[in-house]
Amino acid sequence: AHLARTPWLVVATDFDGTLAPFQDDPMAVVPHPDSIAALRRLAALPTTQVVLVSGRDVTTLHQLSGLGPQDGVSLLGSHGGEQWRVGQDAPTGLDEDEVAQRDMLIAGARGLVAEHPGTTLEVKAAGVVVHTRRATPEVALAARGAVRRLGRRCGVEPLLGKDVLELSVLRTTKGEALAELVHRLGQDRWNRRSHRERTPGYTLWFAGDDVTDETVFRAFADEAGAVLVKVGPEPTCASSRVDGIDDVARLLTELADAREAAAAG
Repeated sequence: AHLARTPWLVVATDFDGTLAPFQDDPMAVVPHPDSIAALRRLAALPTTQVVLVSGRDVTTLHQLSGLGPQDGVSLLGSHGGEQWRVGQDAPTGLDEDEVAQRDMLIAGARGLVAEHPGTTLEVKAAGVVVHTRRATPEVALAARGAVRRLGRRCGVEPLLGKDVLELSVLRTTKGEALAELVHRLGQDRWNRRSHRERTPGYTLWFAGDDVTDETVFRAFADEAGAVLVKVGPEPTCASSRVDGIDDVARLLTELADAREAAAAG
């Protein structure tokens, strides 16, 4: 009810583990249809911004979700390092140095995966992901060490998630990227730092399941009115919790219903 009535709303969500279940094949995931339908409805409403925030690269996120700027949905891919916002013709890209660094990561990661049975490689626009979901615990542990060593050689800090080890040439977090986007939405001529103090000020609803989503929960923990939803049982600094993807779909549908009713007066 609070979010339905707030004058300016950002509805943001992670993708894997929040909108879509995990799969051994990362390209085989299918998002919950009710969540996608609710996000489309929310994006069509006035003074309502919808954002997908993911470790996936922007192109893959667009492909798997079926959502993008043409639907009124901004995409923050590669943990916010890649951005394709509403109003942009194309997503941001890498410079020449970043392309060369990414090529080094790809070459090293291919050899790493060949040496660790059960691991698989996902090549992304800004780097690589080593998946350990099918590997034994012993192999997964060894792969983690190998990824750290590869990262040190290439000057990249590894990012650890659920059965994934990522090396990206773009250094940012979901929390930093989403905070910057909300800041831009709420900017005024005084350029006040907190979106609570701006006119208009945006209220955030965000759901995520992974350790990388904790950067969003921390970034907005002190923002009045923000609703931060942890998906799953792991420790969190979010303000709310649900069990799984079906719950997220129900929440988004209820929010779309309420926001539409409030807009209709």
